[in-house]
Parts: sequence; C-alpha cells; structure tokens
Amino acid sequence: MLVSDMRVHLPELPEYAANVLASLWMQGPKKSATLVALRGELGSGKTTFVQTLLRRLGVKENIQSPTYVLMKTYPLDGPLTTFGERRRFNRVMHIDAYRLKNAAEFAALQPVEFLQDPKALVLLEWPERVEGALPPPDLTINFSSEGASEGERFIEIF
Repeated sequence: MLVSDMRVHLPELPEYAANVLASLWMQGPKKSATLVALRGELGSGKTTFVQTLLRRLGVKENIQSPTYVLMKTYPLDGPLTTFGERRRFNRVMHIDAYRLKNAAEFAALQPVEFLQDPKALVLLEWPERVEGALPPPDLTINFSSEGASEGERFIEIF
C-alpha cells in the first residue's frame, strides 16, 4: 500500500520504492511517458530514492546522480517485473535539473522524444527549474530531511 506522507528509514526504502512502482502500474497504460517529479532540498534523498527504484527495476550498472550530465538513460531488459507482470517500462530517464536556469535550457535534452514514449519512465529531480516545459507529473514526491534523524527522511506523495 502506498502511504502518501510518512517517515521512511533508509533500510525501508526498497519496500517504499516497490510501493511507488506498484502505484504507477495501477495507473494503467498511457499514451505518453510516465513522469515522476522529485522535489526536495539538497541531500534530502531524491537520488538515493532513484537508485533504489532503479535497483528494484533490475538495473545492475552503477547509478550516479546526473547533476553534471543532466540526464542518464537506463534500458530495462527482460520481459518481467519484480511483480511478475509484463514490463510496463523499457527505459528510465533520470534527469537532474538543478543546474538548469529555465525551461528553455531543458529543450537541449530533446524532451519531446522521450516524453511521447509510453514505455518510458521519467524521474525528474528539481522539476521547479523547468516548470512549463513538462506535462503535469503522474506522481510528485517531496523529500525532506528537516527534523529527521540520521538515516531517515520524510516523504510525501501527491
């Protein structure tokens, strides 16, 4: 069950990521990419969450923040998900818009191509930096470490 607002301890993050994926699968097939906006201050857990989610999807390669390259694409191989269903996504784009100044700079990533792909999952950190260049997200996740103890984060989904 997807909990919309909770304190998550980092060892629980894989289960939380699985719940987020289940929520996305329950939304059903789309005619465009599935967009997940990840909001939160520096160090709040956005990239750690993406790493956990990609591991859950079977990505074996080293997963690093795309802060300096802006976007990394991860192909998803194999026909089945961890839930035993047919794979809904065949690639994941992890975008870190922190260094972008406006939506016009986002156009350099050629978003029209991947945003029109119904088999693409787009995980976007710092969506407020490119506001207006994207359709409304399918899911927005807010991360906060304010008031959290070491090894935990507050996560709110809407």
